[in-house]
Amino acid sequence: MKIVLKAIILLSVILVLTTIPLASSSSVNGIVVTTLETTPQLVEPGNDVTVKIRISNEGVQTIDDFVVKLDANYPFYLKSESNNFNQKRTLSVGSSIDNTYYLIVDTDAKSGIYQLEFEIHVDDVILKPSDNNVYIKVVGKPDLTLKTNINSTLSPGETFPLQIEVQNVGTGIAKNIKIIPRSDDILMLGSNLKVIKNVEPNDNSSIECNFIVKDSLDPDSYKFPIDLEYLDEQGNYYSDSYYVGINVLNKADIGIQNIKIEPSQITPLDEIHIQGMVENTGKGDAKNVIVELISEDENHKSFIGQLKSDDDAPFYFDLSPESAGSKEFNINITYNDDFGPHRIDNTIEIEVNRPKTNIALILGFLALIAVSIVYYFGYMKKKEPENEQ
Repeated sequence: MKIVLKAIILLSVILVLTTIPLASSSSVNGIVVTTLETTPQLVEPGNDVTVKIRISNEGVQTIDDFVVKLDANYPFYLKSESNNFNQKRTLSVGSSIDNTYYLIVDTDAKSGIYQLEFEIHVDDVILKPSDNNVYIKVVGKPDLTLKTNINSTLSPGETFPLQIEVQNVGTGIAKNIKIIPRSDDILMLGSNLKVIKNVEPNDNSSIECNFIVKDSLDPDSYKFPIDLEYLDEQGNYYSDSYYVGINVLNKADIGIQNIKIEPSQITPLDEIHIQGMVENTGKGDAKNVIVELISEDENHKSFIGQLKSDDDAPFYFDLSPESAGSKEFNINITYNDDFGPHRIDNTIEIEVNRPKTNIALILGFLALIAVSIVYYFGYMKKKEPENEQ
């Protein structure tokens, strides 16, 4: 009997402890915020959006003196509302009341999902029913700009890298961005199409392409177009054209056609004769062409002057090696064309041999000395008897 009594008392205590909080909690959690309508569902920056909500009392007792406040943070600005929920209201069990908020989205808002929060003030309690927040999707518009980094002075037939930076200064995501050159004179090497997957607002993406100037292009200033084609988040198509400026100039191309060195076998007793030919194989004129030979002991210069396209000119140098061994000579060419000054360095090596001993000459020389000695002594012997008489 005592055990049954204790069980009854324990159950009574548990019932009391659990019933009081539930009644209080129900009166608080009984307020439900329901989103009835969001128009439009996808809103663009700078446009209006309408949000209609319903406040319901699904609790077990009347709610007195409650206030509903909308926390309209960036990028939303509240313009007006149909019912002033900032005034205290009473809501009986099972009843509801509607309110419509008229908002505007900031013109610079980026694409994304933004949250509207509601605060419910009951007496001194502030509730934020997170499950009843309103989520609005803002869809911006992309706006792409194109920047390039290029050496603007080029010659016909020259290849060059082009750094292209695509920047999104709009409010929406740009997708499937196609970079398409539109020139018959300045051509992209390889595929005539480059693709960037997407660029977020306030972001950029860079690629490097290789181009070539058509060999038949005449010297002049040119602008060649590059098109950008892309989509926004809703699949809308956009296109823009940009122009890249270059100056095309003819370039000289100077080189040594051939070099001849005489004699073929060189000793320190010989004088070296170096002759060669410089040729301009470029399309531009070369001015103030100078060929300079630099050795260990002396420098020599040959002034060529001007070389037009496909012209050539000879140069000559005479020098003495002075000693045997391997000799290194630098032949430098300096000139100017429309691109400015240029210098080309060339190196030649010459082997200077020691003089070879001529045995026959030495033997002949010794024989001549021997004959002279014999003749001298013979002459002296013949002269001695004459002196004795």
